[in-house]
Amino acid sequence: MVSKALVTGVYQKKLEEMAAAPDLELLVVVPPKWVEGRVGTLELDRLFTEGYQLEVEKMAFNGRHHLHFYPGLGKVVQRFQPDLIHIDEEPYNLVAAQATTLAKRVGAKTVFFTWQNLYRRYPPPFRLFELYTYRHASAGLAGNADAVDVLRRKG
Repeated sequence: MVSKALVTGVYQKKLEEMAAAPDLELLVVVPPKWVEGRVGTLELDRLFTEGYQLEVEKMAFNGRHHLHFYPGLGKVVQRFQPDLIHIDEEPYNLVAAQATTLAKRVGAKTVFFTWQNLYRRYPPPFRLFELYTYRHASAGLAGNADAVDVLRRKG
């Protein structure tokens, strides 16, 4: 899993629950911090970390929701050889396209997450990231009913 949101410790509880499943090996890539505009800097809080690997990777363009990525993610994916990469990011973000590309290189499937609840056509380059992610993803997860509608409409 790749997620900037998981720098927040309480969000990590679901990872411990997932990791308790038999035959699941879970590695989660997070940045050491996330710079959130009006909130400030959120440092990694290691609150629920039992049963899975939490890998901290430097992030380029930290604080830029749609343009951040992990320069070292390729090495992590190559070493771990996942069957599935859960991209805990909107499909129109650069990091979603990055993780999708890296998954293809090792034959892994991808799943992305979206809260997008209004149908919108994004300008380049975000539209390109979105089209690429949708085209190659095995599934998309939606955060609410309106996001389900947008997800279905987009493909």
